[in-house]
Formats: sequence, C-alpha cells, structure tokens
Amino acid sequence: MPEVIEQYDMSVRGKNYPGTEYFPYGYDAAYAVALALNASHTWLRENGSALRLEDYNYVTPEMTQVFLDQMDNVSYFGATGPVSFDKTGDRIGLWVIEQVFNGTDAVVGYYDPFSATFTWENSTGIIFADIDGTSVPIDAPLEVVIFHYISLPLYIATCAFATAGVLVAFAFLYFNYRFREKRVIKLSSPRLNNVIAVGCMCCYASVYVFGLDGNLVPSRAALDAVCKVRAVFLTYGFTLLFGGLLTKTWRVSVIFASAGRGDTKRVNIKDQHLFAIIAMNLMLDTVLLAAWMTLFPLKSVVLNLPEPPQDDDDIIVVARADGCDSRHLMVFMSVIYTYKGMQLLYGAFLAWETRKVKVVELNDSQYIGLSIYNVFILCAIGAPIVSIVDNQKDFVFAVVATFTIFGTSVTLAFVSVPKILQLKNGSVGHHATAAPPHVQEKALAVLPSTSSMIHTEDIPRIKAELLKKTEEAEQLKQKIDRAATCLA
Repeated sequence: MPEVIEQYDMSVRGKNYPGTEYFPYGYDAAYAVALALNASHTWLRENGSALRLEDYNYVTPEMTQVFLDQMDNVSYFGATGPVSFDKTGDRIGLWVIEQVFNGTDAVVGYYDPFSATFTWENSTGIIFADIDGTSVPIDAPLEVVIFHYISLPLYIATCAFATAGVLVAFAFLYFNYRFREKRVIKLSSPRLNNVIAVGCMCCYASVYVFGLDGNLVPSRAALDAVCKVRAVFLTYGFTLLFGGLLTKTWRVSVIFASAGRGDTKRVNIKDQHLFAIIAMNLMLDTVLLAAWMTLFPLKSVVLNLPEPPQDDDDIIVVARADGCDSRHLMVFMSVIYTYKGMQLLYGAFLAWETRKVKVVELNDSQYIGLSIYNVFILCAIGAPIVSIVDNQKDFVFAVVATFTIFGTSVTLAFVSVPKILQLKNGSVGHHATAAPPHVQEKALAVLPSTSSMIHTEDIPRIKAELLKKTEEAEQLKQKIDRAATCLA
C-alpha cells in the first residue's frame, strides 16, 4: 500500500489538475453516503425489517425512505468542515459572506450555523449600509403581492342594469297574469311566457354572482359556493328561457303540420305536456351539474396574472386575482355547451318549419330565429375577447355582464313587446297568413282548448265579424281622408 501511495504522489506532483478545490467536497459526500448506509443497515436489523441493503433496486420506496431518514441524522467533521443536512437535503455548513468591493468579490465574514455566530473580516473596511448609512441593504428582491378585484362602481352599475332587467321581467309576469283572459295573450300560452320570464330573471341574477370576488366575499368557503351558483344560474336560466320558446314553437309546428296533412283529428297538446318537456331538460341539467359538482367540484382559486412592467429591479410585483377552476373543467363545459347548442339548432329548425305561419299570437318563430342569432353573435364576439384579455378583471366582467344583460333583454323584448303592441292595437291575429286558407282554418280548429278556446263552429261567425269590422274601418278611413282634404 505505501508503494502505491508513493507512486501516485510522484505521478501528480507538480501537475495542476483543474477542479482540485472541489476534491474535499467529493470526499465528504462519499463519506456522508457511507455513514448513512451504515446507519440504515443498523436500523433495518434493529427494527426487524426483512429488507437488506443488497435488496435495494432504485424502485423500493421503503428502502429509499430509510436512506433519507438516516441521511438527516448524519453529522461529522469532514475535510471541508462540519457536515450535516437539513430536512430539505441541503447541507448545513459554514456560510461565506461576500460583497462586491471595487468591482471584485471580497470576503467580509463567515456565519457558523452550529454556534449561530458571525466572524467578520475587518481588513477590507467594508460596511453594510446604503449611501446615507442608515439602513441595511436587502439580500433579495422585495415581493409585493397585488390582488386585482372588480371595480366596485362597475359592479354596482351592472347590478343596477341587471336589477332593471329583473323588474321588467316581473312586469311581464304581471302583464301575463293581468291580461291572461285576453285572446291575444291566451293564444300565446301565457304560462309558458311566465317560464320564459323566470329564465330571464335567472340570467340577470347570474350577473350578481359573476361579479363577486374576494373584495366582497372574503371567505373562501363562500367563494366556492359562488363558483357553483354561477354555473347553476346560467344553465337553468338558459333552459327555462329557450325551453319555453322552443316548446311553444314545437306545438305550433305539430298543429299546423297536422292541418297541412288534412288530418281532422283534434291535436291536443296541452301546456302540461310542454311543462313536462321543460322539466326533463331541467332534470338533465341537474344530473350534469350534480355529477360535475360531486366528482370535480368548482372551487375558488387564486390565479397568478402576468407581471406588470416595473422599473425597480429590487421589487417584484406579483399580480393575483380570484377565479374558479376544477379538474376536467373543459370536459364538463364542452358537454354543456354541446347540449345547449343542439337545443339552439333544433330551435332554428322549428323556426324554419313554422316560418309561414302568420298567426302572430301563436307563432314566435321569427323571434326564436332572432334570439338564436343574437346569442350566437354575442358568444362569437365575447368568447375570444374574454380568452385573450382574461387577466383584466374589470374588462372581462364588463364584457360578460353587458352581453348577458343585452342578450337576455333582447330576447325578453322579442317575446313581450309584440304581444303588448297587439293588445294595445286590438289585433285579432289571424287576419293575414301566408299558409293556404284551408290549412289555416284546420289549424285553428285543432288548437288545444288551453291555448285558443276556438271551435270549428265559431269560425264562420268570426269571419263575418271580421268582414264587418273591415268594412267599418274602410268607411272610417274615407271620412278621415275627406276631413284631411277639407283642412288642406
């Protein structure tokens, strides 16, 4: 052995090998591993484990944990000084404190974590203070966390508009109830109109919860509930709103299709049947939402936003905001969007099928088409905008709230305003039609009693009254024209 050492010493003497300053650290690392293995061997034997060091194969979690635990207990004085490790695996050793002095690194002191003492090198004359000598310089950038909340004035303004929409929907409910015996309202299925109004209220209410964040709701548990309520309001609101429109139009389509085929059998589709269809859609919504909220519930999360530009290198501004997220979020949203999109496509088909029916009290086909077009355009514009600028909370909320309120209001107007105007002008509704007359008569004859209260024997009388009213209107028009000529 001495001969080997002497030969090695002769071969390396006088030669400068790069990295020699790290040799002691390699020695201490190998020695620490050896001590940890010895301690692991002793621990396995004393604790009656069936595992042995030779059983280790890099995939045995039990043995790996034993090694980690024993490495935490390693402590000795090695070639580079005291050697031990903390819980994260970092070495606990002497700290060298350096500072840039005249463009070069200078050692100004040492810190011994074992004795918790500093040793300063005063030969450099370096002091740790800023220019005015009153404060200690920082050793790391200062992290400043800024939460972005929705502007309170913006939230109040949008809630005011949403509240106005809710009041208008309530007014439409009262209008339906107040004039429910009028033929114009009775033919338009007032109870289904009430369902549409309730759906509009749910859509308006979603604006309230969409604007809630940590600024108004500091509790995380409450924010979790807010995330769930958002999805419920929008989903149920859409089903009630468009469910009422689509079922009404489906009934008209069936009635006039039967009349067009020459069927004399009465088509009896009552409101109860349409309510059952809407209820089934609501049950499907409930199943989807329950599965989502049970398996992968929506929860409030803190989102890291892009860092804003900053001039001070010693300060890092971290922008954060509240949001909602869950596992497989896009999967459930895609299922719901696909399901609702199919309903809209079917509504467009029904609107096309009933396009020639001009009994305005019965037919909402043109308004369904406009409503679908309205929803499609708003989604096509809003979705890209929200995805591109999702880090601007105020802008995103303003876009979503505006589109929700506008789209819901337009749809509510399509449903309510024509009926109000018809009632105000005393329209009887079936005086103009693009469908053949015999189809029109048969369709009116087979309308369900809950919607029209018209029977086959009433048609000649109604035609006679209509002809009389038309003649009276023509005579009145002639008198007005003569009066206008005299005044001129």
